[in-house]
Amino acid sequence: MPDWLIATGPLSVGVIMLILGGDLLVRGAAALAARLGISPLIIGLTVVAFGTSAPELALNVSAAVKGNTDLSFGNIIGSNIANVGLILGLSCLVRPMLVHSALLRREIPVMLIASGATIALALLPPHAGGAPGFSRLDGALFLAGFLAFLELMRRGAKAGRSELLAEAPPEERPQAAWVAIGLVIGGLALLAVGGNLAERGAVGVARAIGLSDAVIGLTVVAVATSLPELATSVMAARRNQIDIAVGNVVGSNIFNLLLVLGVSTLIAPTPSPEGGLRALIVMMGLALLLVPLSRTHNGTISRAEGALLLAIWIGALAYEVAAS
Repeated sequence: MPDWLIATGPLSVGVIMLILGGDLLVRGAAALAARLGISPLIIGLTVVAFGTSAPELALNVSAAVKGNTDLSFGNIIGSNIANVGLILGLSCLVRPMLVHSALLRREIPVMLIASGATIALALLPPHAGGAPGFSRLDGALFLAGFLAFLELMRRGAKAGRSELLAEAPPEERPQAAWVAIGLVIGGLALLAVGGNLAERGAVGVARAIGLSDAVIGLTVVAVATSLPELATSVMAARRNQIDIAVGNVVGSNIFNLLLVLGVSTLIAPTPSPEGGLRALIVMMGLALLLVPLSRTHNGTISRAEGALLLAIWIGALAYEVAAS
């Protein structure tokens, strides 16, 4: 039996677990937000975003320890491209996304600043005489930015707590706290196991057809480790939990750049691979595109605009594979 066909087994099981896990996590996160009187947006930007970014963190730490910096770089940047193009694009096709005004004021600017800083630092050599990329000092700067982001989230949650309690979805109010926490933990567990299986299967297929590590990182691994975000955001869109869906995408992008890239680079300085700058430009372009899309149609990203995001992602993915 061909290797690529064998690899489709864990890939298929992983995708099923991701769908179930995403549904549980969205239900639990919405119930937890209602119970605590915290905006679903804040839950999406923190608890959900961190949980769904765990596969990227785990894979990048492993890749950095092994010195596979091409895979590490490709996974982070490719995941951010997939988060906006694939995940937000598909979510908007399921249901048009109303972008919360707080997201436009705080988190989207943070994502843009983090993306711009990543490009600027990527153009510098990671050490004397080295190729352009990220040094351990850059990693420390990313982690400092991540701590500042967490403080911003803490202040936002505190300021809006009492007002947003009244806006919690009525259908989630009866959920006991232990039930909500159980759903979140169960959903994250399914996402973790399902994401690992899907990632192993996807990488097995990619290696069987002869793709390089850099391209695998930017395409196959990036998509595989983004599957938890995809499952969670699409399920959130189906359940009309728009703040969780959008917050998950923006929060995951911030987590990937400030936390995952920061930790990875502290472990091993990460040179920019061939085609790295091109990928960074695509990532920044999609992040910038969110600004006008979030300000038209009364702050709603329409299905047509979601299709545009998806088309850009498909085009970028096809180009990377063809150029390999």
